[in-house]
Amino acid sequence: MKKISLALALWLSGTTLSFAEESDTRQELLLTEAQRHHVLSEMRALLDGTQQILSALADEDMTRVAASAEALGLNMAHKAEDHLHHILPKEFMHLGMSLHEDFDQIAVDAKNKAAPKQILHQLSAAMGKCAACHNAYQIRIDNQDKARLDEVAQHGAHVMPFDLEQTLHVFSKSEQGGVQQVIVKDKTNTGQIELIRAHLAKIADEFKRGDYSNPAKIHGDNMPGLAALRNARPEQLQIDYTELADGAQITYTSDQPSLIHALHQWFDAQLSDHARHAITGHQHHLMHDK
Repeated sequence: MKKISLALALWLSGTTLSFAEESDTRQELLLTEAQRHHVLSEMRALLDGTQQILSALADEDMTRVAASAEALGLNMAHKAEDHLHHILPKEFMHLGMSLHEDFDQIAVDAKNKAAPKQILHQLSAAMGKCAACHNAYQIRIDNQDKARLDEVAQHGAHVMPFDLEQTLHVFSKSEQGGVQQVIVKDKTNTGQIELIRAHLAKIADEFKRGDYSNPAKIHGDNMPGLAALRNARPEQLQIDYTELADGAQITYTSDQPSLIHALHQWFDAQLSDHARHAITGHQHHLMHDK
C-alpha cells in the first residue's frame, strides 16, 4: 500500500500546469493575473488534498480519507469566483466539476469503509481527469492586464504607505457584505503592521463619510461598485475598523441587496487590480490549512 501511494504521489507532483511555449499546441486560456492566480490556487489545493488522501490511505485511516476527499468535493467548487464560469471553456469547467464529484463519491465510499484498494482505483480515475486537463490547456496572461497591474501598483505606492511586496490584501465576501484585510507576510514586521493599521483606520473613517477618493486615485473613478458605495447613507452601510495581530481589517455590513452587490463588485475589482498582492478569503483559508 505504501509503495503504491508513494509512486502515485511522485507522479502527481509532476502534473503542473505549464506556461505556453512556442512548441506548445494545447488550447490557450488567456486570463488576467488574478484569474490565473485563482485557477492555480485551486489546482494546488487539489494536489495538497490528494496527498492528504494518499497519506491517510497508507495508514488505512478511512475517516481521514473521507474528510480530505470531502474538502475537495463540490462544496470547494462552489467557492470559485462566478466570473470564471463565463471565461473558462465549458469543457474545462466540465472536467473540473466532474473531478469534484469524484471526490465527493470517494468521501461517501470512505465513510462506508470501502477497501483502500477501491479508493485507490477511484483516485487514479480522478487524477486521470487532472492529467487530461493539463494535456489540453495552457495558461497565458493578457499583456494588457500586465500593463494595468503595473499602473495600479504605481498609483498605489502614492496612496498606501505600506510595502505591497511585504503585505497581502485579503478580500472575503459574505451574505451581509464582506471583510477587507491587509496583513504582513512576516508577522515580525512590526513597522509594516503599524503602517497598515494607520492607513486602514484612516480610510475607514473616510468611507464612513462617503469619501472613497483614495481608492479612486488607485483604480479610477469608474471602478465597479464605487458609485453605489459613495452614495450609500450611513444607516445603509456599516463600516467597522479592527486591528489584527498581523495587520488590520475593515468589515462592511448592509441589509441592502444592491449595496451588497456593489460591495462584491468593488472587491472583485480590487482583487483584479491588486492581483500580484491580493487573494480571496477562500484562498487565505487554504494557505492556513497547508
